[in-house]
Amino acid sequence: ALPHGVQARGVAMLENAIDAQRFAPATAPAASRAGQPLRVSFVGRLVAVKALPLLLAAMARLRTEGRAVELDVVGDGPMAAAWRAEAAALGLVDGVRWHGALAAPAVADVMRASDVFCLPSVRESGGAVLLEAMACGVPVIGMDFGGPAEIVDAEVGWKVAMPDAEGVVAGLAAALREAQDDEAGRRQRGRSAHARVIAHHTWAARLQAAEALYARVLNAA
Repeated sequence: ALPHGVQARGVAMLENAIDAQRFAPATAPAASRAGQPLRVSFVGRLVAVKALPLLLAAMARLRTEGRAVELDVVGDGPMAAAWRAEAAALGLVDGVRWHGALAAPAVADVMRASDVFCLPSVRESGGAVLLEAMACGVPVIGMDFGGPAEIVDAEVGWKVAMPDAEGVVAGLAAALREAQDDEAGRRQRGRSAHARVIAHHTWAARLQAAEALYARVLNAA
């Protein structure tokens, strides 16, 4: 949104940060889950822009390939009944656990129990929930749009292009396949995600970055 002449002077600073005490990795190393169903988690309000049906469609596609994928959905909202019906129509009744709204400690527990976190939202300005999952040591899948586009890359997860609905479903399915097939790579992304959050996205790190920016501006004045 900045004029082209000053864009090079812009400093990117995400508006969100996380509480590293509340969202943290499991205390004990996770056992290998090779051969087990891929566990995916989603956290968010069940409203249209969160686009959970795109993830459900990708899961259904993997199931037709003989792949075992499970989903934990945390959150509530006006689309809850319709999305439950959609999951049932896709044959996912036994593959989706609907937790409703949970307190933050329980949200972190669900994240830590998953192999990958997915936010298929198509209109997300921030994406703090991605940072929370990353803080738990979980790799993330997000859309190449808005806040998630600034958070997700190949080091911490999978960023999915948004050409159209079919393209998103195909992209989500590809990310889930890779997450399932490459356990070592998936775990490495999770470790990198946690390290990045601790280095750059805690409230302490955010305040330090802001203070450093103000000091630089004042010293240049």
